[in-house]
Amino acid sequence: MKVAFFGAFDPSYPRNVVLQEGLEEAGATVTRVAVAPGTPAFVREAGLMARWAAAASSLDALLVPAFGHRDVPLAAALGRVSGSPVLFDPLVSRWDTQVGDLGRVAARSLSALRLRLSDRLALSLADLVLCDTWEHGDFFSAEYGIPRSKLCRVPVGADRLAFRTGGGTRPPRIGGPLRVTYIGGFLPLHGVEVAVEAAAILEARHGPRFARFTLIGDGMTAPHAEREMATWGLRSVKRLPRVPYADALEALFHADVALGIFGTTAKAGRVVPHKVYQSMALGAPTITRRSRAIAEFFRDGEHLVLVPAGDAGALAKAVEDLAGDPARGARIGGAGRASVKEQASPERIGALLVEAVGRVRETTAPKVGR
Repeated sequence: MKVAFFGAFDPSYPRNVVLQEGLEEAGATVTRVAVAPGTPAFVREAGLMARWAAAASSLDALLVPAFGHRDVPLAAALGRVSGSPVLFDPLVSRWDTQVGDLGRVAARSLSALRLRLSDRLALSLADLVLCDTWEHGDFFSAEYGIPRSKLCRVPVGADRLAFRTGGGTRPPRIGGPLRVTYIGGFLPLHGVEVAVEAAAILEARHGPRFARFTLIGDGMTAPHAEREMATWGLRSVKRLPRVPYADALEALFHADVALGIFGTTAKAGRVVPHKVYQSMALGAPTITRRSRAIAEFFRDGEHLVLVPAGDAGALAKAVEDLAGDPARGARIGGAGRASVKEQASPERIGALLVEAVGRVRETTAPKVGR
């Protein structure tokens, strides 16, 4: 089986890495019909068509990766010509992200309408749509009329390097503050302000040496987090800039507690992001918000620790509980890693993708003349 990743995408983006590794683990050949992100529209389409023409006869499917909404119409047209079904991995709704989650676009604006039409067109033209959770899949169905029969749930998962790094012996906690680590892009759905407030609660109760929060990365809400840290005069929270991916994994591997997401947006309740799978694959005891999406895969208190969205007090209590019972944290970390390996490793994701490609080839065969 030969699958081409199609479009103007970042091959190093974690979701794309996991999908490619998964297909390779399943024995598929992965190629790219691609141009660099940001390529102007005309050059982009001309480049994609030229690269597709050179590879089309050998392809079993086209896969448009995360955020590739603009590339689906061309992929669909070329797929009809060559008889290659098109799988689309939107990962998000552009409209939901810009309007509901980031708040960058007014809900009743022309820009919002264009984003919504872009979502609908891309989801409708694809032969099969990947969704990371059924909560997200149901959103696509409710908002855009995509039937569930056209959806395939493929969890975001964690890559080989995360599992390999987590395969070592986790360092035991030897005195000192509990190491609590967040790594991410400071998106609204991450709710980093909740972690900062939880740190303030713990510092007020126990002093600055009970738990040391390290926030690694940069993004939209980072300035607000820094203002909150300054307002409370926190000595137990340190913010660091982005670090190379391998270094980020090492930081999480050495954490006593890894932080997931705590945001209260609707989108935050529909996703299980890479950062959660990543920290769990490393064997780190992970705390994240409760949602129906997370419940599709993991059990509270067994695989990870769940707290209500936006609840800094509950997060502080969860950190206290793990600090007071290191053996429980080790059990949760180990069980979480095993569960992610079973449900969302490259091997498992590859099996899901190969099955999906086979299924969509069968269902689209009459349409493309097979």
